[in-house]
Amino acid sequence: MSTTPRASILLATYEMPRHLELVFEALRIQSSQDFEVLLCDDGSGEETKKLVERYQSAAYFPITHLWQENRGFRKCRILNRAIRASRGSVMIFLDGDCVPHPEFVRDHLENQEQGRYLCGRRVNLGEAFSRTLTPEKFRSGALKPWSGEFVRSAIFGETQNWNRSLRVPSPFLRKLLKMDRIDDLLGSNFSVSREDLYAINGFDESYEGYGREDTDLEIRLQNLGLKIKSMKGVAIQYHVWHPRRGFTPKNDSLLEDARKTKRVRCERGIEPASS
Repeated sequence: MSTTPRASILLATYEMPRHLELVFEALRIQSSQDFEVLLCDDGSGEETKKLVERYQSAAYFPITHLWQENRGFRKCRILNRAIRASRGSVMIFLDGDCVPHPEFVRDHLENQEQGRYLCGRRVNLGEAFSRTLTPEKFRSGALKPWSGEFVRSAIFGETQNWNRSLRVPSPFLRKLLKMDRIDDLLGSNFSVSREDLYAINGFDESYEGYGREDTDLEIRLQNLGLKIKSMKGVAIQYHVWHPRRGFTPKNDSLLEDARKTKRVRCERGIEPASS
């Protein structure tokens, strides 16, 4: 691996150490190790800290643990801090409850294209299957498409979007199956160049509370002139079940303003740095 990694993985988490352990296990077996991990921690406790320290000692890739005090959902703030601390030319965004396929990083790197931001989707694992998923089960192949437990969970309707676990790297087949089309950005599975993130000044820290911050980022990337590129059939990931959060209503107003103004840069972003 080069001294300076090509990719920086911005891995967002808050108080989900069991989920995060599965993600770290998946990152350890990536086919491409040309990356660093910046853990964007929105205020987790001691259990997460100890978990990170263990993987910092054992992993083949560097892990930087960025932590901020928990004062509500402030994901944009910690992500911007991670962007400033990152070294890669490609920024890959991953959530701490989404387990990446072994080819996840390679897929994002090999599909980079100037003037594009790359967006994938995810398999939504069911509650019962998620509760029994352990690092040991993961290492034994529990998330492979032909895994009996995985297939049963899909057949009984608990795990959703099972078909998204099938990797289709062929551009011809992906076009034939209409996998080359995608509507919008998913915050847990997208990548963009460092240069383009700085051009829009990163995430808008006006968004506090859950939801809409990723859509705001996408709108401003499009206002910059970028086009979306589908990663359906590649860059596979598995969302480990947890109770859903409710959206923060005021963020809808912020998003509507972003649509109307057609702005490219946000005021409260990467630069200047937050106090």
